[in-house]
Amino acid sequence: MLYIARTQRRVLGMLLAINVMSIIVSLVMNLHLSYEIFFGKLLICGVILLSFFIRYKLEIGKEKVTYQIQLIEMTIYKKIVYSNQIKQMKCKRIGWTTKGIIIQVKKGSNIRVVNFEPHTVATKLMEFANENGITVSKTKDYLILEK
Repeated sequence: MLYIARTQRRVLGMLLAINVMSIIVSLVMNLHLSYEIFFGKLLICGVILLSFFIRYKLEIGKEKVTYQIQLIEMTIYKKIVYSNQIKQMKCKRIGWTTKGIIIQVKKGSNIRVVNFEPHTVATKLMEFANENGITVSKTKDYLILEK
């Protein structure tokens, strides 16, 4: 099944607003910024605007997990992890009510699974781990969320 997550748009919106406001204030108050600082701020605005379009995809198959990072529709990063490449899955509590799972891989970078929709991703990953004999460790805070 396919699960999708998007970037934290509220945080990005706040950063963009602060950056744009600093540019506007410096222009209105006739503060003479060097070209490097001005274009640096514009570059930061561009990067923040681009990050609005980042999307994360997680697909859970029979014996593999596919993780993708996409910008608009272009794949930036793709990682396919088979069940024999997974060391363990760590279940952690992130925030007050959010479940998070970190898939630890034997070689390479780990996969962090947080805020994916639909929210059944945690149960599907637990089923995947049980079917393929992958060890799962849960923190005390995560066990509180399961109740």
